[in-house]
Amino acid sequence: MSLTIIHARLAQSALLFMIALGVWAIFLRFRSRPLDGSWYGGLAVGEILMVAQFALGWILYSQGLGDNLPRAFVHILYGAVAVITLPAAYAYLSKMEDENTKTILFAIVCFFLMEVVIRARDVALV
Repeated sequence: MSLTIIHARLAQSALLFMIALGVWAIFLRFRSRPLDGSWYGGLAVGEILMVAQFALGWILYSQGLGDNLPRAFVHILYGAVAVITLPAAYAYLSKMEDENTKTILFAIVCFFLMEVVIRARDVALV
């Protein structure tokens, strides 16, 4: 299995994982429960997925495979946004007192990352 295929499959995994985290956060909100340690553990796994995806992308780019991308800079930009979004959101939202708002905002961040992964994939397929 080539690194390009692994990169594509890892992107699909990150996409589905962000959807699952967002739905999980909304489910917790509807049950009037705060985000718990299990959810934050899932958030950490999501960040690991994003970092692994970004690292693998840099490996592919350094091997010259980025030359085949029509807009490589945009693809790399989406990767960088995907990596820094979760830590930035956690740093900002962890200071919030209102758990209900925090839960909804984390769900929005997860769905935003879902869209970032979709856009990065679409840029690569053009």
